[in-house]
Amino acid sequence: MLEHFKGDEAFVKKILDCRYQALNHQRMILTAFLNPHEQNIVYKVIGTQDLQIHCQGGFKNAENQRLIICPDFYEVLSEDFEIVVVEVLYHQQFGKLQHRDVLGALMNLGIKRECIGDIYDADRLFFACTQQTYSFIQMHLKQIKKSKIHLKVINETIEIQHQYMTKTFFLSSFRLDKVVSTLYKVPRQLASESIRAGNVKVNHKDVEEVSFLCHNDDIISFKRHGRVKLVDENRQTKQGNHVVTGYFYK
Repeated sequence: MLEHFKGDEAFVKKILDCRYQALNHQRMILTAFLNPHEQNIVYKVIGTQDLQIHCQGGFKNAENQRLIICPDFYEVLSEDFEIVVVEVLYHQQFGKLQHRDVLGALMNLGIKRECIGDIYDADRLFFACTQQTYSFIQMHLKQIKKSKIHLKVINETIEIQHQYMTKTFFLSSFRLDKVVSTLYKVPRQLASESIRAGNVKVNHKDVEEVSFLCHNDDIISFKRHGRVKLVDENRQTKQGNHVVTGYFYK
């Protein structure tokens, strides 16, 4: 099985162990927060052999979710996911806090990324985390950048609605180094170095091959530069370049 998941062997082994525990010991297994790529692997590895998979991320339309793997006779409740949704309250005299500010502050506390779910910075600012992690965050997170903050656990349903800024580009190739260089307006050499350094993901998976070919609707993440969804408009210029639209996440 591992040969079908190149680059994800360690994660697949962990999920295979979860499957063994759930099947042979009739246990309910709760994962950490998993990104969409990891979630997809779980569904492929677990299959449908007398097991069920449930997922929840704390928000409606959450991207990062915790999964429960268990025998099909279990009744899974919302509280079994052990997720806390937190609102960050602060005064905006020092500016509006954003996704990267909250994530940076949490990472600086030494918290693993898998303990944090989505961070949503719309009109209000929220993040999801594991129940076990929240007590530590509550004790130590008192300020983000220059803003003093207060954390409030909420029970209301928050729906994540992504907002985008769109731009049109012309691509001579769908090679990853060319795509990153064009969409993020950085030199080709810097794009290649960043890819090789592991700073670029495609569809939430690390890709270190500069010649990797991107496809329509791929989501490309460039560390410290944000995320963009690549949409192929299926037309070309007179010079033979592909017309694409970049949907940049705000």
